[in-house]
Amino acid sequence: MAETIAGDNEKSIYRSGPKLVDFFNDLGFDDTYGPGFPTRWVFAEAKIKEIINQDRLLEFINYSLSAEHYLEVQSQFDVDEIIEYWNSYLELDDIKIIRNGNKFSLDGLISSKVIVKEKQLEILSTEFLKEQIDKCEKKLFEKDFDGAITNARALVEEVLLEIEERLTGQREKNGGEMSALYNRIKKLINFDPGQDGLNESLKQILQGLNSIVLGIGKLRTKASDSHAREYKPTEHHARLAVNSAMTFTSFIIESYSYQQNKKIKG
Repeated sequence: MAETIAGDNEKSIYRSGPKLVDFFNDLGFDDTYGPGFPTRWVFAEAKIKEIINQDRLLEFINYSLSAEHYLEVQSQFDVDEIIEYWNSYLELDDIKIIRNGNKFSLDGLISSKVIVKEKQLEILSTEFLKEQIDKCEKKLFEKDFDGAITNARALVEEVLLEIEERLTGQREKNGGEMSALYNRIKKLINFDPGQDGLNESLKQILQGLNSIVLGIGKLRTKASDSHAREYKPTEHHARLAVNSAMTFTSFIIESYSYQQNKKIKG
């Protein structure tokens, strides 16, 4: 990573000593360039180690790979090649950089992961929704399992409220009861398993979605950091909550888009 940031391995732009100082100062450091300045890649390596010790690796990766650094040299360097190169080393620690549009996350290779795709977020998204997705991933990586469950619940709540606003023209308040919120929205988007003429297999899937929403709400109440906890969640419980929330969010956005397009085509 240090050689890439310094530009010594021809995979990224060359940064002089002063440019390296500016680069890392943008990440919160307060260094100056002058006599006795170390070899450029050595300086970069020391700063990256400090960042890792501060648990800010994800922040560093998102900043380092940001398009703003490559606007003038897009034809010379490929961010995906940098990711592939960095992953060849990160995989030794069971970590992998995942790209989702212009956002980057870290995933443990020993665990499965569900991603809400960028094209789905283009259909229906808010800044708060995107923030919850990023926080879910970040907190799992940081092993903040309480926080991950809280954000998984907030993600489901936000996508339901946003769909309600799109379809009714107003955003109702949610009093904290996920079941009441979902009962309102599932009728608007034909997710009610009790509707007439529904295929039995599809009915079971919709009942499963209902269970996912209610389960995430209850798990958050029992285990998250927003209430007095009844038990401390483990990683696989938190990952189950996050992946379930991601799956639900992805499916409901696709369903909303399909129904809207169907209405337009008439």
